[in-house]
Amino acid sequence: MEKNKLSSIIQALIIATVVFFGFQLFMHPKKTENNAKAVENTKVIKADIPTVKAIGKTVKVETPLYTATISTANGKLVNLYIKKYKAQLIAPSAQKMGIYPLTTISDNKELTEELLKTQLIPDKTKVKVTKAPVTLTLTGTLKNGSRFTKTLTFYPNSYKIDVKTKLNGKQLITVVGPDIKVNEAHTSRMGHIGPVLETADGKVLRIKTEDIKGSINYNNAVWAGEEDKYFIMALKGKGFPVTIENLNGHTLVKGFIGNFTFYGGPKELNQLESLGMDKAIDFGIFGFLAKPFLKFFLFLHQYIHNWGLVIIVLTLIIKILLHPLTHKGFESMKKMQELAPKLEELKNRYKNDPQKLNEEMMKLYREAGVNPMGGCLPMLLQIPIFFALYEIFLNAVELKGASFLWVPDLSMQDPTYIMPILMGASMILQQKLTPTTNPEQQKIFYIMAIVFTFMFATFPAGLVLYWLTNNLITAVQNLIIHEMLKRKST
Repeated sequence: MEKNKLSSIIQALIIATVVFFGFQLFMHPKKTENNAKAVENTKVIKADIPTVKAIGKTVKVETPLYTATISTANGKLVNLYIKKYKAQLIAPSAQKMGIYPLTTISDNKELTEELLKTQLIPDKTKVKVTKAPVTLTLTGTLKNGSRFTKTLTFYPNSYKIDVKTKLNGKQLITVVGPDIKVNEAHTSRMGHIGPVLETADGKVLRIKTEDIKGSINYNNAVWAGEEDKYFIMALKGKGFPVTIENLNGHTLVKGFIGNFTFYGGPKELNQLESLGMDKAIDFGIFGFLAKPFLKFFLFLHQYIHNWGLVIIVLTLIIKILLHPLTHKGFESMKKMQELAPKLEELKNRYKNDPQKLNEEMMKLYREAGVNPMGGCLPMLLQIPIFFALYEIFLNAVELKGASFLWVPDLSMQDPTYIMPILMGASMILQQKLTPTTNPEQQKIFYIMAIVFTFMFATFPAGLVLYWLTNNLITAVQNLIIHEMLKRKST
C-alpha cells in the first residue's frame, strides 16, 4: 500500500478510535467486581440490628467544611451536610429504617439492643471547630453497670472524624449506611453507587446491590463504606473484617472495628490521599495519567482560580511540551505535499510493479529526509491524554459546579451546545491549515469534525473546552510553522 494513503488511513483510524471509545466510555458505566469471585472465605458473624428509632437529644457539630448532628442515643451520626457542595450524605432510608452511620453494635443481639437504646451523656452540648481539633466524648452506663464510651475528634481542615469506642474490652461493630444520599441529578453519569472497599492487597471492590444475596463478607479491609459518584462515607483502619448486607434493596456496611477514622465527604484527591484512600476515586485504566494531571490541575488552581482558565493553561502547557513533535510532524507533511508530483510520477511509471513502486518511493523519502508517518505521532500522543482528561472531567468532584463563561458546570455537557459547535469549527480550521497530499484525507477529516461535534455535545464541557483550545493552538502553530518554513525556503 502506498505510504501517503496508509498515513491517511491511520490518521482516520486514530480519530475513529477516539470517537468510538469515547462513546463507549460515556454510554456504558464501568463494570463492578464480580462478587461471587471476590468474596473471601471468612466466618459469617451475625450482627442483626433491632429496629430502634430513638434519637434522643442531639449535639450539633460545625466545622469550616461541614455541619453534623450526633445523637446521644448510641452516638450515631444523624446528619452530615457538606457546605462547599451543598450536599447531604445521610440517606432518607436511614430515618426510615432507624439505622444511621457510626451506629455501634455488637455480635450479641441483647447487647446491641441495649447499646441502641442507651442515652449517652455528652461532655459538650455544642461543638464548634475553628482552628484546632475538638473532641466530643459521650458516656453511658448499661444495665449491668458496664460503661460505654464513644469519643469523636473533629478537625477544621479535614472531613475525617477519629472515633474510639470502649466497652469493657468487648468487640464492637460499626455501621456505615444504610446507603448514601445520591447528590448527582444526572443518573446516566452517576457511575457506581453503593458499597465499596479496599482490601489489604490494594484491590478496590465496587459492589452492586443486586449482586448481594443476603450478605457477603471480606476478611481484611483497609477501608470500607458507601459511595456515590462524588461522595463517600467509609471506615478506615489497619485491616478488619467487613460484612455487607442487602436489606430489601438498601445496603449496609458493618465493620468489625471499634477504633477507626471515619471519612464522610467529597472525593477530593488531596483529602483522600492524606488518608491513603485515593483509590476511592475511580479514574479507570488511564488513572496513571489522570491522577498526575488532576494534581497539576489542583496546583494551577492555587494561582488561577477559574477552572476554565486552568484548562486553557494546561492545554497550552501540553502543546508547548509537544511542540517539537508538532513542528517535525508539520514539516514532514509539508515535504510530503511538495513531493506529491514526484510521487504521482512514480505511481504512473511503476503502476504495474507494486514492489518496484514501493522501493522507489522509499528511496525518494530517504533522499528528501521525509518520514511519511511523521504527522501521526503528535495525534497518537493525544489519545491517552484525551482519555485521562475525560476521566478527570467525569469523576473529579473538584470540577463539579465549576462555571466558565456561559457554561454553568464544566463537569456536565454544555446546555447551549455552543462550545461543541465551536470545537467542530476549530477542527475544520485546523485541517485547512494542515498540509495534505490527499484531497480524500481532507474530506475524511471534515466528516470527522461533524461526527466530533455531535459526540462532544454530550461530553463534559471541560473536555470540549480542552479539545477546542487544543485545536485553536494547533491551528496557530501550523500557521506559524508554515511562515517559518516559507521564510526558510526563500
